Amino acid sequence: ALMLVVACSSAAAAAAAAPQSVPSIKPCPFPNITAAIDNFSKIISFRTVSNPSAPNHAEDPFEFAKLDAWLSSTYIEVWQTLKVEKVGVDNLSYLMTWQGSVPRLKPMLFISHVDVVPVPEETVQEWVHPPFSGAVADGFIWGRGTQDVKVGVIGLLEAATVLIREGYSPKRTIMFAFGQDEEVGGSMGAAKTAELLLSRGIELEMIWDEGTSVSMDGVQPFTKQPVALVGTAEKGYQSVQITVSSPGGHSSKPPIDGSSVGSRLGRILTAISASPPSPKLVPPTLDLLKGLAPLASAWMSPLLMAVGLVPYADNLLAHIMAAASAEAAALVRSTAAVTKVTAGIADNVLPQTGMINVNFRLLPGDTPDTAVEYAKSWLGRDSPFANVTIAHKMNKPQAKVTDATGPHFGLVKAAIQLAWRFDGPQGEQPVNVLPILMPGGTDSGHYWRLTNKTLRHVPGAYKTSEHLAHGLNERFPVEHFSRLLCTYRNGVRFAGQGDPSTAEHLLAQSR
Repeated sequence: ALMLVVACSSAAAAAAAAPQSVPSIKPCPFPNITAAIDNFSKIISFRTVSNPSAPNHAEDPFEFAKLDAWLSSTYIEVWQTLKVEKVGVDNLSYLMTWQGSVPRLKPMLFISHVDVVPVPEETVQEWVHPPFSGAVADGFIWGRGTQDVKVGVIGLLEAATVLIREGYSPKRTIMFAFGQDEEVGGSMGAAKTAELLLSRGIELEMIWDEGTSVSMDGVQPFTKQPVALVGTAEKGYQSVQITVSSPGGHSSKPPIDGSSVGSRLGRILTAISASPPSPKLVPPTLDLLKGLAPLASAWMSPLLMAVGLVPYADNLLAHIMAAASAEAAALVRSTAAVTKVTAGIADNVLPQTGMINVNFRLLPGDTPDTAVEYAKSWLGRDSPFANVTIAHKMNKPQAKVTDATGPHFGLVKAAIQLAWRFDGPQGEQPVNVLPILMPGGTDSGHYWRLTNKTLRHVPGAYKTSEHLAHGLNERFPVEHFSRLLCTYRNGVRFAGQGDPSTAEHLLAQSR
């Protein structure tokens, strides 16, 4: 059966299927959009850079204070309607509570963060517009934080403001949590906020955090059609240290039997590169590929449809993806990256010890113990002279995979599809929404004791070449800002309903 799938795929590829055209996108009007753009521009001007060496993780607390003064004076309705608490170390984070009318319903939490990564001084002159200008030019809002992720803070506050003005009153309590140090781990902001909620005995229905966006050029090489990607899980984070030993000695007489620390480190480094963890398909990547099957080109669709059905199809596709690109490989394997190698104390002394630090990003189902076993498999003949230890063991379990067929995913999907609609061959159609695995971590990981249902999506839209978070000339397309605001407004409104599945019914009624 698998041979048939491969044969069909190859034949279809040879037929050179017609290229997929990108449909035009429909507008989503949002009230007072000009003022919203001005507010987005303004928030970028605050240099709220996080710094892991600072006691509160704020490089310049005065910038955070200026931001606070501006937020409270700009979003007056939010400050009057919601309970706004300054939380986190030195009160640089926010917890906002919009009390629902039905207390028995668990709250829903929306997460973003006000901190940004620094801009290297040597790159400032290379920016088209200054990185903290918030310039609105050439069809973009420019500056650090436009993609990651002050746009989420503004989006939620603008959405809440419009809903308040419309007289909306939620049944379910809605919370916003804006952290001060997500970019350096969140221990001073999100971690403290989560501890506060836990101390109050609060359990959450679900979390909507930052994450992936709408990919305007699809998911390559499977489809070029726009796809909204929602993170239903994120990879685990664990570092492992491999320490090797040798008798050492004078550098004028290095051993000839390969027993030096340098030789041992070299063999292990070679093994790490040559034998990475084996690729495999697990949710949510498995669900992503199944969802891409009807969107894929003629030569790829049969293979995707075989996932989970035809023997060995999963393994074949996992190996294809592992060899395709670093981004694709990260979806199908626990990655292992060498981040530190140390040895030696003097120029003329053979070291007696050496260390390799390997940072793992673990697939769902893999654990810190899995990382240790991978590391041990690389030791080979050096095993008697090597030791593997866990470095900085994770203080939180790996996030569970949120069901992509459940009502919570359906809520996020409905919020997106109501705002992102395209003119296609069959008329107006909502954007396809699919689950994906997040390779990195977010603040939501600190809330693991409060819910096991977390979804990650920032409703922006980019082509692959426009993903510039943390990079030079970070910017957000003005044309998509109103749709981001519409999505957040939909999401907050749907979250305030008593039943998450209500969102899908509202979406169906809008078609």
